[in-house]
Amino acid sequence: MSGTQDRRLDADEMNMLGAKSPCSYLPDRTSLMQYRFAMSLTIERYQHLLERGWRRFGRTLFRPVCQSCSECRSLRIELVNFRPTKSQRKIRNRNSDIELQIGRLSLTQEHLDLYNRYHLDMHNRRDWAFREITADQYFESFIDGEFSFSREFQYRLHGKLVGLGIVDMTGNVMSSIYFVHDPDLRDRGLGTMSILREIDAGANSQHSGLYMGYYIRDCGSMNYKNRFGPHQILQGYVADDEPAVWQLPESRGEQP
Repeated sequence: MSGTQDRRLDADEMNMLGAKSPCSYLPDRTSLMQYRFAMSLTIERYQHLLERGWRRFGRTLFRPVCQSCSECRSLRIELVNFRPTKSQRKIRNRNSDIELQIGRLSLTQEHLDLYNRYHLDMHNRRDWAFREITADQYFESFIDGEFSFSREFQYRLHGKLVGLGIVDMTGNVMSSIYFVHDPDLRDRGLGTMSILREIDAGANSQHSGLYMGYYIRDCGSMNYKNRFGPHQILQGYVADDEPAVWQLPESRGEQP
């Protein structure tokens, strides 16, 4: 991967390289991340970074710069051309009774309870590391910066919060940041439902693409993203002043 040291850096960003650590997604591999801490972030600047594979949690932007592995591949869905599969249409219909409310980011005990219940369930079923999140930690991860483009997608069933998505919506594109749901409703396919609702919201507001973060073919928690098509894959993590190349997948089984 290229671009570990970008030649142009915004004045309101601090650039740093993390330490090597065990990979969270693939066994027997190490991970190396590049970070930026944004004191401010315009829509134009953020779109420029998204196009080059950067992700955002709070004020922190990051992307992988692993020297011996390139399995984390940035994926974005073409909203104008998206066509749901038969199974996706079934999930959409199955969850038609769930109400979506889109608004600015917020933090309540309801948010924390849902987040912690979801992560405890993933700990029990998939051996995710678990530590109960506090209000301060949630604020730092998802709300800090209070950027104008950040939105909260609340999914409610009979008034109860059953799903919560953090989604950035700029002038042209969207970025799906994070999603948690009620583990008691896992059989409804709420993860797929949330992506379909984000796609619908983006298409209705004339957004062109939905950035889905990193697709990892051999990781069960990250390989679902290629089921939404058509989509494009970023062909390398380039520096700020280099053009980003996105292409339709070819022969890796990444397009449904």
